[in-house]
Amino acid sequence: MESEMKIVAWRQNADEEGLLTYKLQLEGVLSSKQRKKILSELREWKEVGYGWQKNEKSELRLYSRKFQSKDSWVSWAKAFPFDLQEVNRNGNQRKIN
Repeated sequence: MESEMKIVAWRQNADEEGLLTYKLQLEGVLSSKQRKKILSELREWKEVGYGWQKNEKSELRLYSRKFQSKDSWVSWAKAFPFDLQEVNRNGNQRKIN
């Protein structure tokens, strides 16, 4: 049985060069196989936060990455092999892949 996890992402403001920064949050109890695969998929992302809940053995990881455009973000997100929800500025979520 696969472990449960939730992955959400959201866009932050563009920087002075016009690059779009996206944050990705991974939360849940991960098997070692899932952790290894996810870390491989996120090799171009920078880990910017980590936490856990000891009682539930649940972990929380936060990543950041810059994209040239929204299209380049969507292209990456659709190829991501795990369920991914994108949160808009109003807090609404939609499945992106």
